Amino acid sequence: MDRKIPTKRSGLTLIELTVAITIALLILLIVSSTFILNQRVFRKSNLKSELVQNARITLDLMSREIRQAKELVTILPTDDSDPLTVPHEIQFEDGHTTSQIQYIRYFLDSDDLKKQIIVYYFDTDPSTYVYWDDVDAFGAPDQSVLEEKIIGENFSSMNFFGGDNITIELFLEKQTEAIEIDTVINPRNI
Repeated sequence: MDRKIPTKRSGLTLIELTVAITIALLILLIVSSTFILNQRVFRKSNLKSELVQNARITLDLMSREIRQAKELVTILPTDDSDPLTVPHEIQFEDGHTTSQIQYIRYFLDSDDLKKQIIVYYFDTDPSTYVYWDDVDAFGAPDQSVLEEKIIGENFSSMNFFGGDNITIELFLEKQTEAIEIDTVINPRNI
């Protein structure tokens, strides 16, 4: 009688195959979740970094110009205890330009921080710039904006207050991120 010798069959049983697929799916799920989490953290830190850099650059520019200001046009409260009296813009006489009298104004337009260079003159002599509070026989001077440009984006609010020292508070927002940054300036010429 011929006896058949059983041959070994290679392959996986259904249970082994199910366990292998489950383990592979768990590994894929862990790897993809880690990747997605890292992408979110990267985007969030990039947004925060962009806001901080934007605030720092604009704050440096404003601080340098306010520190050199000859005269402050904007009347500032001594503190920010009453939000209704805290101005959200500032205007001052430019201390860098000695050839003519001109003023710098920082203000928000939507979410953009803008800078204007302003001059004042009388209709009788428009080529001669005067101080903002000068008066002639016909009254106060006219105002003209020589230049206006955007110097920062994503600003939600801006506050100025202080006595001898001027405090600037900047609030920036982009998508879900928000920052607040402030500084105190000691004007040299005011």
